[in-house]
Amino acid sequence: MKPTSLRQQLTRAAMLTTFLAILLSAGALLTYELMVYRRVGIADMRTQADLIARSIAPALESRNTQAAWENLYLLRQQPQIRAAAVYGRDGALIASHTTTKSELRARIPLASDAWGPRFSGASLEMVRPIEHNGARIGMLYLKAEHGVWQRFVDFALIVLAVSAVSLVAAYYLFVLLQRRITAPLEKMTSVARDVIGSHNWSLRAPATDYKDLDVLVDAFNRMLSECEIRTTELEREMVTRQGVERELRQADRQKDTFLATLAHELRNPLSPMTSAVALLQMPQVSPQAREKALTVLERQLQHIVRLVNDLLDASRVTTGKLSLDTAPVNIGELLLTAIEGAQALAQQHGLQLTLHLPDAALYVNGDAVRLTQVFSNLLNNACRYTPHGGRVDLSLTSTPSSVEVTVVDTGIGVEPAMQERIFDLFEQADQSMQRGSAGLGVGLTLSRQIIELHDGSLSMHSEGLHRGSCFTVRLPRLHREPPRDEASAVAQAHAQPSRPLRILIADDNVDLTVSLSAVLSSHGHQVEVVHDGEAAVRAARAQVPDVALLDIGMPGLDGHQVARALRADATTKGIRLVAITGWGRDADREAARLAGFDQHLLKPVNPEQLLRLLSEQPEAPRAPPV
Repeated sequence: MKPTSLRQQLTRAAMLTTFLAILLSAGALLTYELMVYRRVGIADMRTQADLIARSIAPALESRNTQAAWENLYLLRQQPQIRAAAVYGRDGALIASHTTTKSELRARIPLASDAWGPRFSGASLEMVRPIEHNGARIGMLYLKAEHGVWQRFVDFALIVLAVSAVSLVAAYYLFVLLQRRITAPLEKMTSVARDVIGSHNWSLRAPATDYKDLDVLVDAFNRMLSECEIRTTELEREMVTRQGVERELRQADRQKDTFLATLAHELRNPLSPMTSAVALLQMPQVSPQAREKALTVLERQLQHIVRLVNDLLDASRVTTGKLSLDTAPVNIGELLLTAIEGAQALAQQHGLQLTLHLPDAALYVNGDAVRLTQVFSNLLNNACRYTPHGGRVDLSLTSTPSSVEVTVVDTGIGVEPAMQERIFDLFEQADQSMQRGSAGLGVGLTLSRQIIELHDGSLSMHSEGLHRGSCFTVRLPRLHREPPRDEASAVAQAHAQPSRPLRILIADDNVDLTVSLSAVLSSHGHQVEVVHDGEAAVRAARAQVPDVALLDIGMPGLDGHQVARALRADATTKGIRLVAITGWGRDADREAARLAGFDQHLLKPVNPEQLLRLLSEQPEAPRAPPV
């Protein structure tokens, strides 16, 4: 079907509606006119029949047929009456009058008084009884032309003429009206085309003088406003997604670089550790070589632990789960500890490492362990990235409101474009293979986040490549010294030697249990070792230990189930339970506490930390939660 415009559709609909209205009106008028005309014709016929019947009644009573003929002959003055006849009491024809060759009945039934007006084609027939003194003495028959159909045709022609004129007038009037109706729609169409062509969603259709159309225009403009808002949001979202995609691609590249660096960093300490183990396995090894091998193992093991801890700490800070144990600390003492730890690396690289401290002690409210970790990280980075024969200076200064620690080196420096990116996770300023062991790229990220948790700041400045670097740590200054009684009391408590204990170790890692048992036995403790949870419960019930060191992930019963079983037994509920596990999330610590553990230690366990823990006064045993 050929498409049509809205204007054509409206015109057709209006003209069809008008034509149907006129047609129905004309049909109703024609029907009404036909009915009225027929009633008038019947009434007129009855009047004439009454007059003729009354005039003929005396002649019919006296049987004067000549007078009946003469009365009927007078009907010639009524040209519409085509035939008339008078019948006697017996129904026999007495007199008649016709203007055409109409055939009249010689006799009619006596029941003809039941005849009423009857239309037959263009004729109207009627039978009228003739009465005298209340008695019927005969019947009168009349037949006339009514002219209904001619009148119907004439009236129909008039109606058609009026209808045609009305349709023509309606057409021109509606064309004028529909232009005013469709003009706003055409403007809306024009605006829609402009919006599609130019993508300018700020265009709007003009208002109209018609309330109904104005509602449509207003809805159209609101739709454009909504489209403008949605399009703007989609464009912003597209820009955001493109940025996220770039960040994901960058993160993916950083992930690949990180995995390669992690493999390199883990292989570096494993190589000297393998050599040291081979040296210790030699049958004839001097005490000096054995001591040197043990030193290498300890140093490289600490390096691996530091790598793992850096990764875990970075994850905790990123997820907001890193907690600080803050207290007033002397920054100078922390810097002394950090520079002592960096001396070996500085000597290895042939660097001059110096510390500049003020005369008066400076205090901050912070976590001593975390702050030492930050300063050690900065010093280690400076030593790694400073060429042989260079210099690293560590200085402590203060302002009325802050404490400033600066680490200045004469190393490779950082180009301006990288001076902020080096604080991003897994980002490194120098990723060349010539740098050797350059770390995982998490140290600076972790350091800045730790300092920011202390409400401080960590920044760096470099004049460019091969011009050295300067890292500056600013922390809020504390203007009062901490009380010394508590610190000395804690130190004395830690210095107290521990008494021999009966210790149960349950872990499926055989190497760990052998080494841990040897360390504890060398300090005078009596140790029993098992490798699954069910054996741990049986051993604890057979000979109740003072302390149970339990792994969480064991075959049979896990560490939580073992702890619940021991706490539920009256014989073993007083055992001091220590969890030794690789699971260190807050949820894992809470699960261990609910199972009945007293302490929670992460693998790898520092033997000194474990011995210090065993020397502490044990807490009262706890029953597991019901």
